Amino acid sequence: MYDFDAGDLSLDFANTKNWHASAAPEEYLHSYADLLDWGEQAGLVTHESVIRLNQFANERPEESQTTYDLAIQIRETIYRIFSHHYAGEPIPEADLALLNSVVRQAMSHLKLTTQGSEFQWEWIPEIEGADLILWSVARAAAALLTSDKVSRVRECEDDRGCGYLFIDQSKNHSRRWCSMESCGNRAKARRHYSRVQAG
Repeated sequence: MYDFDAGDLSLDFANTKNWHASAAPEEYLHSYADLLDWGEQAGLVTHESVIRLNQFANERPEESQTTYDLAIQIRETIYRIFSHHYAGEPIPEADLALLNSVVRQAMSHLKLTTQGSEFQWEWIPEIEGADLILWSVARAAAALLTSDKVSRVRECEDDRGCGYLFIDQSKNHSRRWCSMESCGNRAKARRHYSRVQAG
């Protein structure tokens, strides 16, 4: 159901709303349960954890709804940040402030560990569930924004408002569409039709 081909976890999360830039976007995350399902498919939480958290959600629906609302807010923030960056527009200060606040929360629950001679970040053992999902996504967004790869983040240029975000990994960095099979093929057909009409 979910797409994980954008090249970065944070962009995959932003793409859980289809046709993001259109007047009629399609929501993929309809509930807290969907958020957990996405997190499991992304490899952020275990199936056992999802079962336990769904039981918790049934017992405390207001808390799970609050978490879901925050997840959607974070997703829209990430989408706007990368969409604005690609368009060369100023990043909304409120969006950057929200991302910073979530990243700060995430960093306070990480610890440095060693793997042989290398150091790496690991979550402290008590962290699981929706927090782990949202903090992982926020960290990924921050890492991408501060990396060289941010210059290769693209937004599908389909004029209907596809809005799909991805990292352009083509050899000449000229990818413009979410895929040639969908939006790219439509644009190609439209150009061909225009040439025929002009001829």
